[in-house]
Amino acid sequence: MKMIDIFTVILIALGGFVMFLSIKETQRILDLLKDSKYQKLWYILRALMIFFLLGYLGVIVLFPLKIQWLILVLTGVIFFFGALFVYMVVKIGFLTIRDLLKTNILRLQLQQEKETAEEIARIKSEFLATMSHEIRTPMNGVIGMTNLLLGTALDSEQREYVETINTSGESLLMIINDILDFSKIEAGKVDLEVQPFELKECLERVFSLFIPKSHEKGLKLHYSIDINVSQFIEGDINRLQQVLINLVGNSIKFTAIGEIFVNIKKYNEDQLLFSIEDTGIGIPSNKLDKLFKPFSQVDSSTTRKFGGTGLGLAISQNLTRLMGGDIWVESVSGEGTTFAFTIAYHPADKEVLTSHSIPVIDKLDHLLDLGLTHSPEDHLSKTPSSNVPKLADKLPFKILLAEDNPVNQKLANRLFEKMGYDIDVAINGVEVLEAIQKRITISFLWISKCLKWMA
Repeated sequence: MKMIDIFTVILIALGGFVMFLSIKETQRILDLLKDSKYQKLWYILRALMIFFLLGYLGVIVLFPLKIQWLILVLTGVIFFFGALFVYMVVKIGFLTIRDLLKTNILRLQLQQEKETAEEIARIKSEFLATMSHEIRTPMNGVIGMTNLLLGTALDSEQREYVETINTSGESLLMIINDILDFSKIEAGKVDLEVQPFELKECLERVFSLFIPKSHEKGLKLHYSIDINVSQFIEGDINRLQQVLINLVGNSIKFTAIGEIFVNIKKYNEDQLLFSIEDTGIGIPSNKLDKLFKPFSQVDSSTTRKFGGTGLGLAISQNLTRLMGGDIWVESVSGEGTTFAFTIAYHPADKEVLTSHSIPVIDKLDHLLDLGLTHSPEDHLSKTPSSNVPKLADKLPFKILLAEDNPVNQKLANRLFEKMGYDIDVAINGVEVLEAIQKRITISFLWISKCLKWMA
């Protein structure tokens, strides 16, 4: 056999070996392309490769036999199908690149739409938060002034009108607060203030708000704390109270006869379980999925009869998750409902609680609450003036109020005046610092005079 013939056979054999490797790689591609629209094309390509391999083997067999015309025919056939194979490869490559470009363009469009939606949501949340705040400020003025007006001499008709204004204002303020809280949660601007507090005191504060309403409806309102639960825990007492107020308030709203029972126990070693059970109207099982959706209630008749924004449970769900837990509900229509939620459990020592507490500020906050809202025990029977007639004699504070709203300034002045205080008012931070500096200067002068007098 001539050298050139040997060289040709070697090339044909190498071509067959490469084609064999290609067939193996094609099988790997087919395994990856399951249920793909290109799978059939790759099957055709593999069939062409197998034909090439058989053609190469045929040429090698025919070559020693020197049947030139058959070798030429077979080579021509292989060349034709080779051209077809190259066309198929280019076609598949084009389709694949086109789809990749479409996918990338679609991904970019989805990303832009997502960013636009997030920006719209952020702007909406900021708008709601700003508007809610701007509405809440004058509403506080309305409620505060009506409370002050209730402390004046009014005939029965006038008192009825003012009490109606006051009740309506408080209802509107609750709606505004719900919207404000929800918008803050959506905007991710709610932070927990972790402090040690007494669990029993937290519950009793919540219960004190509902004592008048529960007595009015003849409902029994009670709670139980498992003995294995620490009396003092670390957490955000305000957010925990907010969730409890929402759930206990709902139970009282939807319960006409029976009781509301709050039970607290360990859920596991690092979580507390709060369950609020009532004997109310219950919730149909096919309506439970609506409960934690914003602005939704079980049905429209519920909204007409009991009112509400449908935000309370959505807010509670977000807050419980923020506190390291979750919330769920179990209910039987006509028999009652049990709301349960968990929070992270961090026991605290009583000594730690004492070191973190500031009794003077707590008392002042409580007294302001008495001045701006009605005492739960007395409901609407007492007025602010009768609640705190001579407070300045018992707690002689020097008060500096930082407030830029004229109505709130007037309200605070009148409220503290009734308590016996003469307060200073600053409209911004600069005036606060100037007033503090002035007070410090006066104090130093007074101390120096006393020292001189003593000397």
